[in-house]
Amino acid sequence: MNIGLVIVSLISSLVIITVGKIPFLGLIVPNIVTIVQGDNMKNNIGITSLFGAVFLLACDIFGRIIIYPYEISISLTAGVIGSIIFLYLIVRGNK
Repeated sequence: MNIGLVIVSLISSLVIITVGKIPFLGLIVPNIVTIVQGDNMKNNIGITSLFGAVFLLACDIFGRIIIYPYEISISLTAGVIGSIIFLYLIVRGNK
């Protein structure tokens, strides 16, 4: 268990160092897919990865066109959009 935890944390840190920090991707996307498709992770893994890629693509396009000659970083746009979606999911869950 400890060896697996060390391996996962090392791989995660290498990905974050290489790509950069993209907030809310691992929090929002699996929760939305679980709400729509149910809680079977074996069937949801492909849909989760596809929806995560589409979410990042939409954030990248939005970050490039919001102030046209300049770019907003993908982590900023994913953080803002992700926090709005996360707050919506929290408020919706309480009703």
